[in-house]
Amino acid sequence: MSVVRERLAALCDQIVRHSDMDQVIRDAGVGPQLDELLDAVRAAQTPDPARLIELLDEIEEACGREGLAGITTSMKQYTPLPAGFFDSGPDEPPTWTCPLRRCARTVFDDETTTPPSCAAAGTPMAATRIL
Repeated sequence: MSVVRERLAALCDQIVRHSDMDQVIRDAGVGPQLDELLDAVRAAQTPDPARLIELLDEIEEACGREGLAGITTSMKQYTPLPAGFFDSGPDEPPTWTCPLRRCARTVFDDETTTPPSCAAAGTPMAATRIL
């Protein structure tokens, strides 16, 4: 399920970061797949991971044919925190995470000045503290 969460996070980030990405995906011919995917993520019951991967693959392949690579994949590279790093406590700025808890998207406070939004939920991401 972690692969699905990572790919959902990448897609959510693309849609929210680029205001025209939703339309670009639809123009690539996979609007129904995008709608089904977002509906499944919003649903109260846990979505079928196999179906989510099928939908993510269809979106990725269609966008790839249009010259857009990496719509549902992430190229972020994370490195370990330096030795001696400690949480500064309750005054630590928030880290934003998926409000639906269905994807692995994370936005750090230095990446935005306002609460980022979730493409699936249509709401702000959840402010959390990394301890």
